[in-house]
Amino acid sequence: MANTKDNRRVQYTKSALEHSLLSLLKEKPIEKITVKELCQKADINRGTFYSYYDSPSQLLTVIEDKFYVDVLSSVLTFQAPEDVVDIFTRGLTVLRDHREISSVLFGEHCDSEFLSKLVDVARPVCIRSWSKVSPTAPKELLDVMYSFVSYGCMNVIHRWLLDGMVEPPLKVARFLDDICNNGVFHFIDL
Repeated sequence: MANTKDNRRVQYTKSALEHSLLSLLKEKPIEKITVKELCQKADINRGTFYSYYDSPSQLLTVIEDKFYVDVLSSVLTFQAPEDVVDIFTRGLTVLRDHREISSVLFGEHCDSEFLSKLVDVARPVCIRSWSKVSPTAPKELLDVMYSFVSYGCMNVIHRWLLDGMVEPPLKVARFLDDICNNGVFHFIDL
């Protein structure tokens, strides 16, 4: 029974630290967040913090990694070009379900390296799919088109997040699919 209680306490502590860090990241970049202020916000002592993490940056990496796994698992179901709306809907739903981290990741003090990693999640799948649709399209062209489309989509998603995610994920997904179809398919031979 003590093990269960300890496990819950650890989960609570880590959760409090995660929420506190995300809250602080809305105000300032990770480099300016101290362990002291993070612990004060979480109402946890510094020793407890250091028993789990080395720095606020390491805690942010843990948060980002968990989020990345959620996004990756939604993207891995992508099979064919017809699934684009589904994959966008799944990805947007993950963002909506993780509002707190989504608002930080796309906020003023975002981690651009992590956003690039997120953008590249679907690159191999999309390029492979587009290559099947247009076998004569050069891989370099498809790679450039993916960069163009994905960063454009990220900006649309950013706007959606800033607007409070009012529109349902499916509606935004259909809009993004239209952008992809009208952008990419104009440049490759279908």
